[in-house]
Amino acid sequence: PATAQAILAARIDRLAPEDKRLLQAASVIGKDVPFTLLQGVAERSEESLRRGLAGLQAAEFLYETRLFPDLEYTFRHALTHEVAYGSLLQERRRGLHAKIVGTIEALSATRLMEQVERLADHAFRGEVWTKAVSYLRQAGAKAFARSVYREAVDCYERAMVALQHLPETRETLEQAIDLRFDLRTSLWPLGELDRVVGYLREAETMAETLADQRRIGYASVYMEHFLWMTGHSGEARTCAQKAQAIA
Repeated sequence: PATAQAILAARIDRLAPEDKRLLQAASVIGKDVPFTLLQGVAERSEESLRRGLAGLQAAEFLYETRLFPDLEYTFRHALTHEVAYGSLLQERRRGLHAKIVGTIEALSATRLMEQVERLADHAFRGEVWTKAVSYLRQAGAKAFARSVYREAVDCYERAMVALQHLPETRETLEQAIDLRFDLRTSLWPLGELDRVVGYLREAETMAETLADQRRIGYASVYMEHFLWMTGHSGEARTCAQKAQAIA
C-alpha cells in the first residue's frame, strides 16, 4: 500500500464485521474510550463487548489505560483512531455522536459540567443543535473562567454556527446577541479588537430589530468601552449617553 493510512484501513477491513463496528463506535467516542460509555452506544451484551475488546487489544488497535475507578481504553496510535473514524459513513457517524450525548447525560446526570466539553463536541458533530448551543456556551464560559480565551472563542463561534440551524425566533435571536457579547469578552484579552467591534455592531443591530432595550443598553456600554480604550472619546461619550438614557 502507498500509505500508512491504507495499511490501517486494510487491517480494519479484515476484522469481523461486529468487531469493525465496535472499533468504529469507539473511534466516535474519541481517542480515550471509557468502557461504560462504549457499552451504552455499542448495542452489545457485556460479555460480547468484552470479547470484542479483547480481540481489538490482541490486534493492537486498543489497549487498557485505566482499571480504577472506571475501565478505560485508548487507541494505540492516533492514526488508527483517525482511519477508523474516517471509515464511517457520515449518517452513521452523526447518529453515534447523537447517541453518545444521550448516554453521557444518563451516566453523568449529576455532574454534567465535568463532561461539558465532551457533550458540546458530540452534540455539534451529532447535529443535536439545541443541545450543541447550550453545551458550547457552557464550555466557552468554563474555558473563559480558566483564562483559556482562544478555546472560549472557538466554543462560542461553534455555538453561533449551531444556532444558525435552528428556526429564527425571538429566543434564538436573543441567544445570537448574547453569544456576540460572550465573544467580545473573550476576544478582548486576545487583542483582536476589529473582531470585537464587528460582533458588537452585529449585536446592536439585532437588539434594535427586537426593540430589546436591555440588550441595546449592554451593546452601547460595551461599544463605549471599546471606543474609549481606542481613543475615540467623542463617539464613546455618545454611546455612554445612549446607555444612560436607557438605564
